[in-house]
Amino acid sequence: MGRFRFRLAGLLRLREQMEQAARRELAGAMGKVTVVEQRLVSATEGLADCERAGCVADAAAPLARALAKGLARHRLRLQNELRAAQAQADRARGDWIERRKDQRALDMLHDKQREAWLQEQQRQEQQELEELSRGRMQAARAEEAR
Repeated sequence: MGRFRFRLAGLLRLREQMEQAARRELAGAMGKVTVVEQRLVSATEGLADCERAGCVADAAAPLARALAKGLARHRLRLQNELRAAQAQADRARGDWIERRKDQRALDMLHDKQREAWLQEQQRQEQQELEELSRGRMQAARAEEAR
């Protein structure tokens, strides 16, 4: 009995590699979203601190208000960067899902063909056992006839 050979094994390996690459790309995109979100939280907290300090009537208030304006612009840039990072993550997620579907389809085909091969091997083995059994029965009858 020979080994099971999947004719599309090379394609299956290629699809697995493509799925892994898409998964790494998705992980990188999600990491970027997380970093930008953390920077946005930090900028928002700094802006709130500056706005509180700008409301107090002391010598640092004008400086705090100016810093608050700068942080507000920075926060706006971060919000735009976050939207872009989320869009990239969404595209990467869609690509990964597509690659995963492709790989799963080939995996299922592999499994079906392997199962069919196993059933054929069992059928052949059973057939050989039956032939051996018939041969022994005929040998026993021939010996009895002598």
